Amino acid sequence: SPIALHHRNGDGRSVEWTCTVPGNETRVTLDTNNDSRPDVIKTYRKSDLVKIERDRNFDGRIDLFEEYQHGQLVRMVRDDNFDGKPDTINTYRQGKLAIVEHDPDECGSVDRADYYDDNGKLIRSEVRKPGQAGKAR
Repeated sequence: SPIALHHRNGDGRSVEWTCTVPGNETRVTLDTNNDSRPDVIKTYRKSDLVKIERDRNFDGRIDLFEEYQHGQLVRMVRDDNFDGKPDTINTYRQGKLAIVEHDPDECGSVDRADYYDDNGKLIRSEVRKPGQAGKAR
């Protein structure tokens, strides 16, 4: 159950809910477009942000997941066509983009992986096809 409700727009409806969940976690749920449905869910362990979940197209389904460790983004999973399956997975190293894995046909395996250096420059791409180990480009 909520431990705090916030009304930020003056219409009497809550746009932010805060509750505790098992495992010493606090969840802050936000309604960013005032439709009475959560669009952003932030999960904290103690005071550290560990996860953000977003519904970017306001259809009631989460389509962007961000995972954090020690305050830095370490992983982002995106469903860019909003069909409930991940299209892109970004991996971060020390807060910087390191790898982008693409599964545009949503077959459940990575079709292409892009690798980045510490300056954010693409250094190589691997195209993967079923039955192949991975081909560098």
